[in-house]
Amino acid sequence: MLKQILTETNLSTEFCANLLRVPEDQFRQWLDGKAPVPHFVIQELSAVLGVSEKVLQGHSGGHRSGNSAAPAIWFKLGNTHLTAADREMVAMVRRMGFFAGQLDDAKGARSSASWSALADNVLKGIDRSAPPSEQGREAAIRFRSILNLNHGKTGVGELIRPLLRNQGLLVMETSIPKSALEGCCFNVGREPNVRPCVFANSHSSTWFRRNEVLLHETAHAIFDLSNDPVPLDFRSTDSSEEVSTAPIPNVSETRAQAFAQEVLVSGSVLNHYSNQFGINWDRLSATDLARLMAATHAEKKLVLRSAVDNGLLKTEMYSVHLQLDCKYVLSQFSSHQLNTREYLAKQAIQSPKWRSENRTAKVGIRSLRLPVGYVQRVIDAANEGLISYSKAAERVMMDRYAFLDRFGDLISEIAVG
Repeated sequence: MLKQILTETNLSTEFCANLLRVPEDQFRQWLDGKAPVPHFVIQELSAVLGVSEKVLQGHSGGHRSGNSAAPAIWFKLGNTHLTAADREMVAMVRRMGFFAGQLDDAKGARSSASWSALADNVLKGIDRSAPPSEQGREAAIRFRSILNLNHGKTGVGELIRPLLRNQGLLVMETSIPKSALEGCCFNVGREPNVRPCVFANSHSSTWFRRNEVLLHETAHAIFDLSNDPVPLDFRSTDSSEEVSTAPIPNVSETRAQAFAQEVLVSGSVLNHYSNQFGINWDRLSATDLARLMAATHAEKKLVLRSAVDNGLLKTEMYSVHLQLDCKYVLSQFSSHQLNTREYLAKQAIQSPKWRSENRTAKVGIRSLRLPVGYVQRVIDAANEGLISYSKAAERVMMDRYAFLDRFGDLISEIAVG
C-alpha cells in the first residue's frame, strides 16, 4: 500500500529517502515489504502523506484495482500546472508541520485551538448565500475586529505574519524558481493538533505582493479547507500587469480576493491616508501612489482596485494609473520596496545570525527557508531540556554538524550534553 500511495503522490523514492534522512536502499526495502517500517517513520509519513497510520501499516482492508490510492491533497497536487519542486516543497512543509506539532506536544500547547476559535468567530453570522465579494469583506471586517486591527485605521502588513502565527497558523514564504504557483493553503500536523499552513512563493515577488497572497490564503483556510484539501493560486501570465478589476469568476477566489483587499486596504484605511496625504485622485502622481503603498503595505494593483471599489477612482482610470512607475520613489518611503533577495541581504546585515542561509533546510536539491520564529522555538525547546540538540537539528531538517555550526552559540551546554 505504501508503495502504491507513494507512486500516486508523484514523490520520488530518492526524495522521500532524503526527506526522512535514511539511505535510499533502506527506504526501498520498506516499500517492497522486505523490512518493517519503524513506528517513528510511520508517524512522519502519516503526517506528510495525509493517510492514517493503519493504512501505512497495511491494515486498510486492501485497495480496489483501478482506483486511485492517492490521498486527497496529493490527488489535487497532481495538477498539471505543478512541478516536482512544488510537490516536494509541500512535503517538506508538511514534515516541518509534524515537527511543529511535536514541539506543541512537548510544551503542552494546542496551536490548532486558537486558529479554530478565530475561524469559527469569523464565520459566525456570514451569509453563505450572499455574493462572494460581500462574504469576503464581511469576514475581513470580523477578522480585523477580533485581532484588534481597527484602531487608528492604519496599514497592518507589518502585523499580519506574527498575528497569524500567534493564532496557530504556519506561515511560510520560500522561493520556488520556475514555478507557476504563487500561493497555496493546506493542513499540517496530526490529530488533534492539525492547523493550516499558508504559503507564498517568494521567488520574483515583493513583500507588498506577499501580504496580499498570505491573506488570500488565510481566507481559503477560513472558508475552503474543509472541502478543498489544498486551494492553489497561480501567478498571472499577463506580464503587462493590465489586470482587470472585474471579479474573478470563481466563488472561493472572488471571496478570498475581497478578504485580502478589505484586511489590507479597506475603504476606511484608504480614506484615512487619502486625507492625511491630501491625495487628489483625479491627478494621482507616482509619489502619491508610492506613499499610499508604503502606508497600506499593499502593492500598486491592490491600492488601485480598492480605490475603484470605494468610489475614489474612476474605473477607466485604473489601467492608466497602473502604468505609474513607483519603484524609485517608493524607496523613499519604505525599505520593503526591495525585492526578496535584496531585503534578505539587508536583514542579514542587521541580524546576521538569522540570515536566510542559516535558516535554509536542504532535502536533496530542494531548499526550504524556515521562519525565524520556528527555528527559535526549536532552539528554546533544546535549551529547556525538552529535546536534545540532535533532535533540534532534526526538527530544522539539518544534520547535527550544520545545526551546531549555524546555531551552536545559542545552544546551552545542557542541550548539547
